[in-house]
Amino acid sequence: MCARRDGSCSAILGRDTRFFNGCRDDGRSAGMESMNESNQQGNPQTAAAQGGLRDLIRRPFADHAMVTVTPEESLSSAWQKMRAEGISQLPVMEGERIVGILDESDMLLHVYGDESRFGDPARAAMVQRLDKVSVNAPIEALLPVFDRGHVAIVMAGEGFLGLITRIDLLDYLRQKLG
Repeated sequence: MCARRDGSCSAILGRDTRFFNGCRDDGRSAGMESMNESNQQGNPQTAAAQGGLRDLIRRPFADHAMVTVTPEESLSSAWQKMRAEGISQLPVMEGERIVGILDESDMLLHVYGDESRFGDPARAAMVQRLDKVSVNAPIEALLPVFDRGHVAIVMAGEGFLGLITRIDLLDYLRQKLG
């Protein structure tokens, strides 16, 4: 949501400020207006630019650390995985390719009013429009994704690397304080 009454939003990363110009009717930012590039040592943006966003991914897909579901897996199975791992979203994978994301809200909206829908496949409730971000993107590329209420899908070309959530970014920034 926009933090300022004038309809603009800002986020501070290190000594950089990013201004988001205007808000849509739903109160979210419409887009970035200005970027003050900084190459100062210790700036989180600079650190991310050197190693990409890879350092912010808690459970890399390639390490088999990420919990996933297939499109055919039941929502009941997906829910059990979410509960067991204490996570609120799951990538939906066909082999090595991400085809969707399933979160608590998607599942709730699908099963509410008809609990038998827990037997439906994940593809019935997953979101297919994904917010993909290049692993080489600067940290501020995550802010518009989070502003839309989404999770960042980190890619290296066509290869899926992992997810970055708001909590992941907050943890990363907090660690920078020492």
